[in-house]
Amino acid sequence: MTSESNGSNIPDRPQLRPVEVSRITHEGSDYFLLKDLRQLSDQSLMVPAPLGLYLQGADGTNTLNEIVQEALRNGAPEVTPETLDDLMSRLDDMYLLSNGKYEAEIEQRLSEYREALFRKPALAGLAYPAELEDLRGYLDGFAFPYMVEDARADDDLPADLDVELKAVISPHIDFERGGDSYGMIWEQVRHELQDVELFVVFGTDHNGDGPRLTLTNQNYQTPLGELETDTELVDDIARILATDSAVDDHPFADEFNHVNEHSIELASVWLHRAIGRSNAKMLPILCGSFGSLLQDGAPNIDDHPQISRVINLLREVAKERKTLFIAAADLAHVGPAFGDEEKMPKDSEGRKRVQADDERLLESITRGSRRSFFESIKNIDDQNKICGLAPIYMTLWAADVTTGIWNGYQQCQADEDDTSFVSIAGAALFG
Repeated sequence: MTSESNGSNIPDRPQLRPVEVSRITHEGSDYFLLKDLRQLSDQSLMVPAPLGLYLQGADGTNTLNEIVQEALRNGAPEVTPETLDDLMSRLDDMYLLSNGKYEAEIEQRLSEYREALFRKPALAGLAYPAELEDLRGYLDGFAFPYMVEDARADDDLPADLDVELKAVISPHIDFERGGDSYGMIWEQVRHELQDVELFVVFGTDHNGDGPRLTLTNQNYQTPLGELETDTELVDDIARILATDSAVDDHPFADEFNHVNEHSIELASVWLHRAIGRSNAKMLPILCGSFGSLLQDGAPNIDDHPQISRVINLLREVAKERKTLFIAAADLAHVGPAFGDEEKMPKDSEGRKRVQADDERLLESITRGSRRSFFESIKNIDDQNKICGLAPIYMTLWAADVTTGIWNGYQQCQADEDDTSFVSIAGAALFG
């Protein structure tokens, strides 16, 4: 149902979708800047800060009149019906209302994505060169310091240790900031990827709820190549996840997130560079947030019946085919850019504290201890906002690693004043 007041076609009970919200000052006035996380629109919307309470009321349960009454009760300034109608119409035009124009738009775009020959690289020409030779030169510039002939990631392990490469932790930050870390870890594992038959890539789903695994049948193409997605394995996993009664269409409900999600794409660029032409297949899986599992009394993800069955299936597959698991994952996101009051300038105690926290996580990762990794994050209430929690956990669980090495740790600038940062590192894991 929609409202016809003032010629409007907005829903009777408008519901604002999850959006990226930041507070800004423009020409002396305060605004909330709204950006679409799913990037259906490349525009952003500035909403005067006093109207914030009206936005809060747009939760799908209130009519426009009820939104007004609730906002006024909480101290919002009175606005004309025309102003509120215009605000809701703008939100709807930008596909920011989940029960408005968004529904038809997402259905159409998802259909177009599924009918395409492959998943089009979302960041080619934006975050990295779109032309093949330009991209090769760009990546080689980062990797050059680590192009040591016969250098291998297991060189630092005891010589008598009989293990093989089972997993890689790769950043998913942009190459401009994280290229050195990408280059270091991918050069160290490059020689051990040539006979891999299946690459299972777990990536952070920045727009996904969880715990949830989101599949796609599309191939992830990059300017460097394309690996065929193992659609038979997708079907097998989808049948398992579809029995999850807690989530409607668990395996594909968030498939549209694959369209613009950068985590798997950026890792797969380096994967394609490392392996060249290959008959291997790929299984791209986006991992929704595990944040709800960090609460006291929350269930153990290992007890999730469908996800644990998926892990068992992947372990069986890995016994039959040479398989490498990849986590496309960053670490901490801290500072004012991520909602923290504490500023994190270079050489500050805050930065040292986060690095110490990160190193504890990396030590757990290289021991193959997913529970220690998880508990270290939980014990500090995830105050460092570990972006790669879900994909790293899934990788450790599936790959069953026992040892490893990490390197390329960086704290990458995340605001103009360099008081916020994203931390990253690479790891090669063996078992």
